Amino acid sequence: TLDFYMTMFPIPKITESFIDGVIQSMGWHRYTDKYPVIEGQENADYLSQNDVLELKIFEEEGILKSNRKTKIAALFKKLSTSSNQVNIDIENIPDEIRNEFENLITQPFQTAIKKASKQMRQSAITTGNSGHKIVIAVNNGYSYLDADNFERLFINRCKRDTKSIDYAACITVDYHQGNIDARIFCTTRIHQINTSSKWEYELDFQNAVNNKFEQAMTIMMKDQLNPELWKNRLRPVKDIHFTHDNVSYIREAPFVPDSRFNQSEI
Repeated sequence: TLDFYMTMFPIPKITESFIDGVIQSMGWHRYTDKYPVIEGQENADYLSQNDVLELKIFEEEGILKSNRKTKIAALFKKLSTSSNQVNIDIENIPDEIRNEFENLITQPFQTAIKKASKQMRQSAITTGNSGHKIVIAVNNGYSYLDADNFERLFINRCKRDTKSIDYAACITVDYHQGNIDARIFCTTRIHQINTSSKWEYELDFQNAVNNKFEQAMTIMMKDQLNPELWKNRLRPVKDIHFTHDNVSYIREAPFVPDSRFNQSEI
């Protein structure tokens, strides 16, 4: 995990081109650099010497989809509470509805995992790659989920929804902006899904992501007045709020202290 503590400037997103750079730095390739695209046949994104990898980026605040908000409100109504304000922080979800709640907020994962599994199976057949199948899951805007919860829920979905994914490489950038200071965490972790052994490239991949993120942060700091960098920046984690049937559902963003008055927090 890379941990930066600093003042405001544009924060880089983990984009497809970012991962392209990670893959290239490891001496691997895009699938389409080696094989033609066949009409009607979906392929994975990347190939190592023996492995097949597929990238899935989650950029939307999945909890705020209209139909999902309605279903979340319905879950809380089951609890027969009379409050007109509900704390929906994931750590605060009551046990009685937790499973249903987590099923709802991980529906975007289910769709992506099933598609990734299909793509990688097909590419393994086409290329003859007999190694592992790795889904690269990037949290690039589903800020309701911090790195730990994003990974926990994504892994659970992988294990439930497919038998053909061996590893999940999960990357999250948590960006918390205070009045003066910001906290930026880039977390990259590899999880075993349908295998009992560690991925041989685990440390290499983590180091490649960290190096690429450090390079991107350096560019952002050196060229922080560039309007293009601000246009394409990662947004900070903010409060999440929606109203349904006159009840407010709220997840407050973590508080970032001002280091001028809280030196012990640095």
